[in-house]
Amino acid sequence: MIPKSNYFLKLFSFFLLSFLACDNEPIGGVGVNNNDDTTDPLVTSITITASAEESSIGDTINFNVVTNNGDNVTLSSDFYLNGTLLTSNSHVFLAEGDHLFTAVYDGITSNELSFTISDENTNELSSITLTANMSSYYLSEVATFIVVGNDGIDYTDQASITMGDGSVLTGNTYNTTTEGSFSFTATYNSLVSNEVQIDVLPPPARFQKNVLLEDYTGTWCGYCPRVSYGIELVLAETDRVVPVAIHRQDEYNFNAQALENLIGLTGYPTAMLKRSISWNYPEPNNVNQVLNMTNGDADLGLSINPTIDGNTMDITIEVKFGIDYSLAELSLVVYVLEDDLFSNQENYTSYYGGASVLTNFEHDHVLRASLTDLLGDPIPQSSTTADNIFTQTITTNVPSNVSNSDNLSVVAFVVNASGNGTPGSSNQAINVRSAHFGDTQTLQEL
Repeated sequence: MIPKSNYFLKLFSFFLLSFLACDNEPIGGVGVNNNDDTTDPLVTSITITASAEESSIGDTINFNVVTNNGDNVTLSSDFYLNGTLLTSNSHVFLAEGDHLFTAVYDGITSNELSFTISDENTNELSSITLTANMSSYYLSEVATFIVVGNDGIDYTDQASITMGDGSVLTGNTYNTTTEGSFSFTATYNSLVSNEVQIDVLPPPARFQKNVLLEDYTGTWCGYCPRVSYGIELVLAETDRVVPVAIHRQDEYNFNAQALENLIGLTGYPTAMLKRSISWNYPEPNNVNQVLNMTNGDADLGLSINPTIDGNTMDITIEVKFGIDYSLAELSLVVYVLEDDLFSNQENYTSYYGGASVLTNFEHDHVLRASLTDLLGDPIPQSSTTADNIFTQTITTNVPSNVSNSDNLSVVAFVVNASGNGTPGSSNQAINVRSAHFGDTQTLQEL
């Protein structure tokens, strides 16, 4: 007969071991489940700014809206004055008092901007001012004009607005049908306004959208084959996903401490999409989460043209911007990866036949070097305007840890370094591209 003390001791040990069992390994190998079934939203906040900090009666103020990802969404936002919807992102102050402005984009409300207006500048009508709701438009967008006198009164309905070629507008709007620069003036009671010039641009360029998948892994990590298998399922469905295997604490170790700090990594495996979104556990069952991110198109595109001569790598990267990113803080990241590395892999899963050790397991997309800062080298804001192409050329030696230079590839991606501190709002990869040495790529413009 088993003594009661031994019986309860064994029962307690059984429940303790059951409690400690898990599907993930933390840094150092102790079991912790680090999977997060939630996905950080792409847009979590918006910020409204004004063209001036102060204003008076008769002055016009223009507003701009940027997301936490750095995207300018002014044209897609609604603007409110003291809770009343405005017709554009421009406002002329016609009365004294306190004025509170907000913007709403995709259900998200911005910060508040307040102006206190006095009538000290009000006087008799002696001049009129013409303004447009924006200075540049994409083809087929509508320009809206406002005419205000120095007395603070809106004379738009009574004024006549004339194009530079002498044609008179019907009303106060102009439908952009031709690319180019156009000038406008207004007249009212023999008063002639200032001249306003607008630029009509071609429709913004659009690019194929690709998704960065960073896999934090190790040959010692018994649950890591789960993510490897999930990546194989993804690549069988699309060529728009670019995987990167970041090995830690094994023979392919790469010091990714800065990235681990960025994402708050606590265990292995961890798979991140676009650098800031967790791939939901179990990854092989959530392939569609990755595939759905490839839908649509992107605001910028990349091309990589890498060559190798002996021990020297020459890599030319082009980034073309379809929209104006000059208000964002963009950075370029460039990786060198190696395929066909074979090493035994611990396996606590049922994948790959379920063996406890996967002998000579093939490790692909292994990160061997980052040719930029891990968080990216800044792209000058002057280079991120719409339709501009930023070019970066890197000449360097093949990394010393590379086993076979024939198996190398290059990955380049652009991250938005700006954010307000909200998890997932900063350092998100906007678009990514990969190339093997000898490839000749063009921008994936649609």
